[in-house]
Amino acid sequence: MAATPKASIAPWKRNLIEDLKKKFKEYPAIGILDISGIPARQFQEIRELLRDKAEIKVSRKVLLRIAIEKASEDNPELEELKEYLEGPSALIFSELDPFKLWKLLEENRTTAPAKPGMEAPRDIIIPEGDTEFSPGPIVGELQQAGINARIQAGKVVVLEDSKVVGEGEPIPEEKVGVLSRFGIEPREIGFELRAAYADETVFAGDVLQVNVEETVENIQKAYTNSLTLSFEIKYPTSQNIGMIIGQAPSQAHNLALNASYLTSETSPKILNKAQSQMLNLASVIASKDIEAIGEKLRSKISETESVEEKKEKKKTKEEAEEEAEDKKEEDKEVEEEEESSANLSGLFE
Repeated sequence: MAATPKASIAPWKRNLIEDLKKKFKEYPAIGILDISGIPARQFQEIRELLRDKAEIKVSRKVLLRIAIEKASEDNPELEELKEYLEGPSALIFSELDPFKLWKLLEENRTTAPAKPGMEAPRDIIIPEGDTEFSPGPIVGELQQAGINARIQAGKVVVLEDSKVVGEGEPIPEEKVGVLSRFGIEPREIGFELRAAYADETVFAGDVLQVNVEETVENIQKAYTNSLTLSFEIKYPTSQNIGMIIGQAPSQAHNLALNASYLTSETSPKILNKAQSQMLNLASVIASKDIEAIGEKLRSKISETESVEEKKEKKKTKEEAEEEAEDKKEEDKEVEEEEESSANLSGLFE
């Protein structure tokens, strides 16, 4: 019995699969795109926008599946990508990590004409002014769509800003054509990243939908809060150990002062404090019985009181000078007001 001949693979298919297999090795990030519902013009626009940062390959789903299987022979983790080949699909290759790739795709979406029944993403308003339309049935069509239009000087003119559809409202079929006439494309479309592979891991598309700036900010806040907490409870880490050690000398110094523990640094302050306390006590005793203290101590108290009196007199003198200066300013203001009043009275004589 003759053997059944194997079906031959067309050369262009074989070449495509080999080309894709090479790209799986060349790029660190590979993704599966959902390209359903994207018109050819918009597809090419987006593809052009991504040209410098990503390479997109479109083919039949069966060929993409075979290419993934071939690449999986060298890298088994890629096998999981086959699960995301549902409906119209494309492969995307990039040097960007999956999260940045998702953000890139979101930032490079484009617009398309409205579809009947779709919800308006915003208020759609036709602005006041001249149009490019020639007079004719178009005027009635615009008016039926709620646009205040008239023929003036041989032109179709919109007399005032006219809202065609409100945000969130379904767009009726009769208004879809009107929006197209004005070149308004309210529908936003783009490639959806179903999944992406990088670093031996396949990420589902919904996992990649992360606000990078917000996430970085939250991480920075968490780091600051944890650093502050660990420093407050004196839990040593490689990040706060320098701060903790730097604070130790001042704390030790204050503790020694409060405990009156003599060191080369605390001795002068402790002795000065002791002398001050001694003089205060002697002053109180002297006020009761001057003979109860010795001559030297009395002399020292007198010197201290003399210094304090000088400080008080200096302070009193400065306050008096300040009051005199204020009085001088007030007198000057009064003189200026009287002079101004005299000049004003002279106008009526």
